Amino acid sequence: MVAEALRGIDLDPCADPLKRVPAKSHFTLSDNGLEQAWEGSVYINPPFSNTADWVRHLSLYWEAGKISAAIALLPVMALCNKSAQHLVKYNASGITLLERVLVFLDEDYKEMKVRLPFPCALVYLGKEPLHFLETTRPYGVPCLVSQSILGRHRSTLCTYCGKPFLAQRSTAKYCSSTCRIQMYRKMAK
Repeated sequence: MVAEALRGIDLDPCADPLKRVPAKSHFTLSDNGLEQAWEGSVYINPPFSNTADWVRHLSLYWEAGKISAAIALLPVMALCNKSAQHLVKYNASGITLLERVLVFLDEDYKEMKVRLPFPCALVYLGKEPLHFLETTRPYGVPCLVSQSILGRHRSTLCTYCGKPFLAQRSTAKYCSSTCRIQMYRKMAK
């Protein structure tokens, strides 16, 4: 269903060791997807114990124009967290609140007996929200998200390290003080 909604998956940055998501590229735990560059169409099912870092990484690469479309599987409660507010307010174009209780697999790929005690949602970033909503309609309640104009933050690439970051000023060139200092040291040589 996700592959159909995205019209193919280029990257699964949170892949399990058997890489069961039908993506062209996978980052497993040993690859550390948070340390890698993301591009193309992305499906992300982040560890629910730490959705904040993954959502932030997704937003940065989306706003930098590296990601063409993405779907994130997140707990509904995470959508209201401070870490996901930017994603939901400025990047998402559709959300499907999943009706069914999801069943996850254990490390032996057997169905876990314990079900999630909370509902989940699929969050869509892309230019085809109506296709996403129609594709996911059988699995939950589809919701179109009003597109907000990105406020004072904009995504840009760090001049020193090349990683995307949210700039608070239009003249920002570096993602951190460390990169700014390293660049000045490099220029002084």
